Amino acid sequence: MSNNDFNNMIEDLFYPAFDWDKKSYKFNRDEKDMHPYSIKNGEKEVLITHNILGIDKKDLKITNESENGTDFILIKGKTKDVITGKEYSVDSRFALDDTQLDLTGIKASARNGLLYITIPTKKKEIKKESKNIEIL
Repeated sequence: MSNNDFNNMIEDLFYPAFDWDKKSYKFNRDEKDMHPYSIKNGEKEVLITHNILGIDKKDLKITNESENGTDFILIKGKTKDVITGKEYSVDSRFALDDTQLDLTGIKASARNGLLYITIPTKKKEIKKESKNIEIL
């Protein structure tokens, strides 16, 4: 008997009323459990997309804090599902570079199990060098 046959037999003992077809399962999203975020760098802003599946928007708290001279954005939230009784939570943080990002303009929105945080980028100053102009 193979390992797979044994596992199927155990599942049949405990869950005889249904069987989930693992081979047909497909789910497409960039923000997975072990890597719950993606970052998109644009010219005018940085977009952080974070997985918050199961967490109600009203239970989220996003703060900008400084620790040892480094700025962080903290994402915290916890929701207890009324149907399953299970608790879903998030506790995450990102270090921010205040020389490149405008930390006063951070905005956030949540939709479809994803949290979107936009942070405007600072305009890069072009240093003008002085040069001698030849007189003709």
